[in-house]
Amino acid sequence: MNRRALLVAAAGAAIISCSMVKVAVADSTATSSIAQIKLLESGDANYKLFHGAIWLDYDKAQYNYRWGGAHCKGFDLSDSTIQLLFASFKSEYNVTIEYVVNEYKSQQYRCITGFTVSKT
Repeated sequence: MNRRALLVAAAGAAIISCSMVKVAVADSTATSSIAQIKLLESGDANYKLFHGAIWLDYDKAQYNYRWGGAHCKGFDLSDSTIQLLFASFKSEYNVTIEYVVNEYKSQQYRCITGFTVSKT
């Protein structure tokens, strides 16, 4: 094989391998108040699937944003982060959620990776 053929083969292999890699890129929601928070304890039947979720006022009919469990494996929130979310809910501050879409058993779930709290 000549040098040019080797370069073409290497480039083709690189393109194929790159197309097979899933990269988690965070998206952001619109800034909104929190409509509802759900926290699950380890004794709950759904705890293995997710550890908690929030619903935002602006899209509560379509989505919730989860953390932990099989739905959001590797996307768990610390206790202090959950307390900040609850304080935002209680004080009626607005939040902008950063999330990634994670697939579990052919279903897609929005998993929280971070958030911003604001007064407006």
